Amino acid sequence: MSVVGESVDGAVVVGEREIVSKPGRSLVREWPVQVILLVIGFVISLPIIIAVLMSFTPLREIVGRANPQFFPDQWTFENYRTAWTATPFFRFMINSAIQTGVITIFQVVFSILAAYAFAMFSFRGKGFLFGLLIASLMIPFELTFIPNFIMVSNLGWANTYQGLTVPFLASAFGVFMFRQFFMSVPRDLYEAAKIDGASDWFYLWRIMVPLSKGAVAAFGIFSFLGAWNQFLWPLIITNEESMRTAQIGIRFFLINQERATDWGAIMAGSAIVMVPTLLAFLVAQKQLVKGIAASGLKG
Repeated sequence: MSVVGESVDGAVVVGEREIVSKPGRSLVREWPVQVILLVIGFVISLPIIIAVLMSFTPLREIVGRANPQFFPDQWTFENYRTAWTATPFFRFMINSAIQTGVITIFQVVFSILAAYAFAMFSFRGKGFLFGLLIASLMIPFELTFIPNFIMVSNLGWANTYQGLTVPFLASAFGVFMFRQFFMSVPRDLYEAAKIDGASDWFYLWRIMVPLSKGAVAAFGIFSFLGAWNQFLWPLIITNEESMRTAQIGIRFFLINQERATDWGAIMAGSAIVMVPTLLAFLVAQKQLVKGIAASGLKG
């Protein structure tokens, strides 16, 4: 008696042998989804594509066009030279890198430590404190902006890296995210580690953190993007050119032009600013996907 069936990949199986392969069936089912995703991705990426193309377009061609044009008639790197030399753009990038690096590192470390305490320890007021933490997520930054500014100003941290970073060293979202992941790990693993003589510090950094590489990569990207793209806070807390970040530098480059607004140079500066975010995503993408796929544990 022969058994006829279909395997997971669409092949027809008779007994224990595959005699007909139907790889096209899955492609037929998936191509509409792929087309929709490509269209959505193109629409989201369109402003970035336009900015990059404009960064290679001469100024006279940008301001002299009667009708919109997608590709430049003449490609040039002059806009990048202007953006890099007309202002201390390298200094702006260094300031942004220091600000973003400090905020990202401290947010990840502090979130891991606080999340581990909420997930693994029992102490009085734990539920109330965690509820207070979650409630803080509903408070908009604009509401805490003035108190933070007054505090930083009174401490004398205006135009300093402390003023740029200290108000953002902790993240309630990061604590919540890591706590949810830590609680998904079976408690038996913690008890086994304690029986073997492992301390909480050892268990956290040698077992839990390696298991949560996906969560660390995901939150690290969110934290990096949030810090790198800050505009309002650096604009208010810095009034010296030497402490401006890249985003603020582009804005003042726009204002301080003596001639017509050089949109080509501004787009070139914006393209330069986008490079670190793209590199951060490309570097963390593989670890992000791999970590999330391998992070689930079953008891």
